[in-house]
Amino acid sequence: MTTAEEYRLLGFSELDREAAEAFTPDPVAVKALADQLRAAVGKLGSEPEPTFPEDPRNSVQAYLDTVPDIRRFHAERGIPDEISWASLADLGQQLKVNRRTHGDYGLETHWWLRHFWNGQIYALGRLQYMLYEVTEQDPVPGVETGEWVIGVHIPETGPLTPELVDDSLQQAREFFPRYFPEHPVRIATLWSWLIDPYLLDHLPQDSNMVKFGRRFTPYGTPTDAQDSAIFFTFRTHGTDHLDELPQDTTLQRLVVQRIKEGGTWQSGFGYLEL
Repeated sequence: MTTAEEYRLLGFSELDREAAEAFTPDPVAVKALADQLRAAVGKLGSEPEPTFPEDPRNSVQAYLDTVPDIRRFHAERGIPDEISWASLADLGQQLKVNRRTHGDYGLETHWWLRHFWNGQIYALGRLQYMLYEVTEQDPVPGVETGEWVIGVHIPETGPLTPELVDDSLQQAREFFPRYFPEHPVRIATLWSWLIDPYLLDHLPQDSNMVKFGRRFTPYGTPTDAQDSAIFFTFRTHGTDHLDELPQDTTLQRLVVQRIKEGGTWQSGFGYLEL
């Protein structure tokens, strides 16, 4: 049973904690996912994607039930408690995002959390980093197939100032050689609409977002990401109600304006040397 302190460490809001405690889970669905999550701990993404329950609230319960398993893996690696809990607190963060998007308790991004629960992703200051192996299907310039890199992810937790980014990258340089020495990394990658060249060229050049995006050297072919731009800017989906979206910031206005003009936002690929 999850304690009040564990809910807090996992980033649950009071509303989501109450909803989790009031929910009656399907024991069969929860056990099926929990067994898959346990089998994937420490596999760093080599296991197939789990089969998730139809009701994502059962996924939340499966994640809660397997906290001791991923916490044990972290402890065996020597990963500090503060980093362990900060990483797993993305569960609470995703519940908050779901509540903002849909107005209730749920977990639209239940597939995303599996990367934290198998030991791949760690929150180090402002950014999160996913340890993964480069394949022929997803090459990275200057990196051989079979080498390991870290993918950068940007949680919605505050400003993206150069100072916070510098500090986070330095933490990553120290963290992975210390706790995953068998997987040396020298490159960080990013796949995000935040490095769409149109975005970087049309936002103020002294903005935190542009300064962040310019750190990465572009590579590969961008992919269409219209919904990503809408979702990550406004926490909603679709382009049917553009005129109803807030236009309070330069970014919000730019996202809507480009779509109205017939443009398509894209997610770009970039890398930087650690």
